[in-house]
Amino acid sequence: MPNPSGGPARAALAINWLALARLFRRARGDEATLKLALAYHAVFDIRNEDVQIVLADLADYTGFYQVNGEGIPPDDRAFSDGKRAAFGRLFRFLNLTDEEKAALSQAARAEAIASSNQGII
Repeated sequence: MPNPSGGPARAALAINWLALARLFRRARGDEATLKLALAYHAVFDIRNEDVQIVLADLADYTGFYQVNGEGIPPDDRAFSDGKRAAFGRLFRFLNLTDEEKAALSQAARAEAIASSNQGII
């Protein structure tokens, strides 16, 4: 399968995963929290069109803007609540303006309509 990024194949990369705990060697404090927030901002730069597409898709997939209705079994409710919570963590770090939040919500709702009409990719 071709590599869409044009970079070296993933198998050839030796990735040294970094964790804040390893970077700071102590309990997470203000400096580590700032580093984490800046990392989220770097990865999810909302000025990038691809990032906007991914965020809209994730918001739709996780049901971030949807509410469980009555009669949902507890296990299903817990599962969907967990998906929304995971996106909520990302959303919290994005620090969007009200206009950006409204645009993301609108894009996620458009994705939901498209998914229900045509299926998921």
